[in-house]
Amino acid sequence: MRAIVSVASMRSAGLKLVLLLAVTVLVLVGSLFVGPVWNAPWQIIWDIRLPRTLLALIVGSGLAAAGATFQGVLRNPLADPFILGTSSAAAAGVMMSSVMGFDHYSALYCLSLGFALFSIFLVYRIARMQGRAQVQTLVLTGVVVSLFFNAAVFLVFSIFYRESFTTLFYLLGSLTEGEPTLILVSSAIIIFGFALTWLYARELNLLTQGEEAAQHLGVEVERIRKILFVAASAMVAAAVAVAGMIGFVGLIVPHMMRIIMGPDHRILLPASALGGAVFLLLADGVARTAIPPLEIPVGAITALIGSPYFIYLLRRRQREGQF
Repeated sequence: MRAIVSVASMRSAGLKLVLLLAVTVLVLVGSLFVGPVWNAPWQIIWDIRLPRTLLALIVGSGLAAAGATFQGVLRNPLADPFILGTSSAAAAGVMMSSVMGFDHYSALYCLSLGFALFSIFLVYRIARMQGRAQVQTLVLTGVVVSLFFNAAVFLVFSIFYRESFTTLFYLLGSLTEGEPTLILVSSAIIIFGFALTWLYARELNLLTQGEEAAQHLGVEVERIRKILFVAASAMVAAAVAVAGMIGFVGLIVPHMMRIIMGPDHRILLPASALGGAVFLLLADGVARTAIPPLEIPVGAITALIGSPYFIYLLRRRQREGQF
C-alpha cells in the first residue's frame, strides 16, 4: 500500500513540476515583451531584454535552490542564502574586485566565490565544538558573520563609491548586467551547484529528520553538510556576482514550493528553481514598468513582497509554538 501511495504521490508531484515548467516558459516568453516600450523593435528584445530575462531566470533559480538547500540542512524554513553570510560575503568580494581594479570576469568570480566560501569556513570554524557544529549555533554564528560582511560592504561603498549610482543599484539588486560571458559563467556555476545538491537530495531528506536519525541511517552528516553548504554558496556567489544582493527569493519561494510540492527534496529542489525563476521574472517586470521611465531596483521589489510574507511566516510559527 505504501508503495502505491508513494508512486501516486511522485506521479502527482511530477505533473505539478511539468505544469510549473510550462508556467516558467510562458512567463519567460512574456517577459521579452514587457517593458517601458511595449512595441519594441526586435533589436531591443534581442540585445537588451533577452539577456536580462535569461539573467533573471538563472539568478532566481540559483537563489531559490540555494535557499531550499539551506532550509533543509538547517531544518529551518526561515533560513535563506543570507543566513550564513554567503550573500553578503559574495557582495564584499565583488566590491573588492572593483576597488582593486580587477576588470576581468575571472577575478570577479574568484573573489565572489572565495569570499562566499570563506564565510562558510568562518561560520563553521566559530560554531564547531568537539568536532561537531550544532544547527542552532550555525544559525546564530551565520547571522553575526552576515552582519560583519554587510558592514564591510557598506564601509567600502561609503569610502570608494560615494557618488556611484550604479554601485548603489547593485547593492539593492539589479538585473541590468547583460554581459553574455557573465551570464554564461554564472549559469555554469549555478547549474553545477544545483546538480550537486540534487545528487544528494536523498541525504538532504534524511538530514531534515535530525542529525542523529540521519547518522543512524548511514549519512555522513558533517561531510554531506559541508558539500551542500559549498554547493549552495557557489550558487549564491554566482548570482550575487551578476545581480547584486537580491533578498527573499531564497526564503519565500522554497517555503511556498514546500507547501505545494511537499518536503521531498528530489521534487522540492527543481520546483524551487523553477519557482524562483518565475518569481524573479515577475518582479523584474514590475521593476521595469511600475514607474516608467524610471526603473526600480528588483531587490527592492522582492523585499517589498518578501518582508510581509516573512512576518506572516514568523507569526504562524509562533502560533504553532515553534519559537
